Amino acid sequence: MEKSFFIIILFTFLFLINCGTKVEVKDLFNGLYQGKIFSGYLKTTIEGDELFYIYMPAQTGEDTAPIMLWLNGGPGCSSLFGLLGEVGPVTEDNFAYQFKLNPYSWNKEVNLLAIEQPAGVGFSKAHDPEFKWDDDKMGENLLAGIKDFLNTHNLNGREFFVSGESYAGVYIPTLAKYIVNDKSDVKVNLKGILIGNGLTNFETDVERSMVEFGFWHGMISYETYNLFQRHCLHEPDELRPKENNKEVPNDSYFPRNVTHRCNEIRKEIRDNLGGSDIYGIYRICPQGKELTENDPLFYNSQHTYRKTILNQIKNNNNKKFKNDEEDEIDIWPSGCGEDMYFDEFLNNKTTRDKLQVNTQVNWTQCSPIAYKIGVSFDFYKTFLTEHPDIRVWVFSGTEDGVLSTLGTMRWINKLNLTIEKKWTQYKAEGQVAGFAQKYKEGLVIVTIKGAGHMVPQDQRASAYKMYSSFIKGVMPFEE
Repeated sequence: MEKSFFIIILFTFLFLINCGTKVEVKDLFNGLYQGKIFSGYLKTTIEGDELFYIYMPAQTGEDTAPIMLWLNGGPGCSSLFGLLGEVGPVTEDNFAYQFKLNPYSWNKEVNLLAIEQPAGVGFSKAHDPEFKWDDDKMGENLLAGIKDFLNTHNLNGREFFVSGESYAGVYIPTLAKYIVNDKSDVKVNLKGILIGNGLTNFETDVERSMVEFGFWHGMISYETYNLFQRHCLHEPDELRPKENNKEVPNDSYFPRNVTHRCNEIRKEIRDNLGGSDIYGIYRICPQGKELTENDPLFYNSQHTYRKTILNQIKNNNNKKFKNDEEDEIDIWPSGCGEDMYFDEFLNNKTTRDKLQVNTQVNWTQCSPIAYKIGVSFDFYKTFLTEHPDIRVWVFSGTEDGVLSTLGTMRWINKLNLTIEKKWTQYKAEGQVAGFAQKYKEGLVIVTIKGAGHMVPQDQRASAYKMYSSFIKGVMPFEE
């Protein structure tokens, strides 16, 4: 009897020390929102790493509502940015410097969860600040954190969806692969993934599409655009260089040396794009708040993943220059000043006490973690076929110059899918909100007119229509 009792106590103790924490947060927004909010830390597969989360149960029907995980990208950007600025019940419009109730909150219909990951981002705690992350390490540890969350909140088996934007275009497919390949007894009940303006394929995303976006929006002249195509455009697949006698994979962002003429063109384009918010060219860019690469806030903006790419190129570029070749000038423009309201709110002692933040770290929107950049194009080739029961939607704000609608359409076209429901407009609140198309293989693309990179912040009603259709599994033009 005593032995059995000891074993029970031992297993209870081991369960407690390996289980996440759960704190009910009281009056986080000073009376503005009356719904329940929880926060805490989640364990991963790495001892000493703990992922911070905020959980906002559904405003109605939380006992049966599915769970929606929201992820921001970077890599290194906090998902609390999206929760507080885009999809949560209390949000802030860009540079408004005050919270307001969000009538289009995603937690009206789902239990909304935001996790700061990988460890070292936001309030999350890392055993080693210099730890070198990659997509596989991220996927394995995020899955462990999700399982810890489900266990802590007694939600095992509940329908689970994942959404996010930017580098979450790689985070989410990687996580989805880890979920469906999980061999453990307790599995995450994944029902769908929803990716907005996501990085997918370097050959179509980022630079090429950014230049075309700038041209078609009147930011780059006809003459300069033609010069870029003539002197600087990425080489076709068959002309790609070889490294160590091996062909460079199509989705690699390999180091390049360029001619002096190309660099002149690239600098002109960068100057033309600068001064606007390239994440949404119609968003306000406050006077006197433009950032340059020499500004200490530049890294903490959402330029993080691009800066990481550039560092990788510099570290790997050991080629000897030939003729008039030079180091490639970065085409990325100087940015708009950052809205620091979330930083002020989350670093306020009262807020941290309410959330019971268990770290002395200063919260920033994006953290300089070491992360090896990846892509996700090949994911779609197999996942759509092998898992037809899991919804796969991508959405795109049409005014995002960073990861543009054009780039998204281009990589989808490379998949050679078959159209099932053709390009059709849908409406939100009586106005045309965008277009949607479905493929027989299961992929759905939805555009949101007038939105930039942060779609649910720029066009809340349209984003809600898109997201609600995704949860229901119907096309937005069918409702």
